[in-house]
Amino acid sequence: MSQKDDDRAIAKTARGAMARSSLDISELNIVCVGGFIDLQGKVRAPRGGAGTVSVKREFEQIKVLVRSVRGVKDVRGDRVILIEAS
Repeated sequence: MSQKDDDRAIAKTARGAMARSSLDISELNIVCVGGFIDLQGKVRAPRGGAGTVSVKREFEQIKVLVRSVRGVKDVRGDRVILIEAS
């Protein structure tokens, strides 16, 4: 299997791990190169979750989950916009 195929499989597994979160990650892109994950886009509080969910805290948990995926070397999330419920 090539590195590109490995990266594609890692990204798919990472997306599955993130899907367990209650956050809306529909506008979040995952780029994996050489096992390094770069998260880009927007993460929102779940609908109806105003005041009950800390998007920042939940996003940190997502990064921990992604780091635990086999093959992931590191996770960057500095290009993600976190949108708290209003």
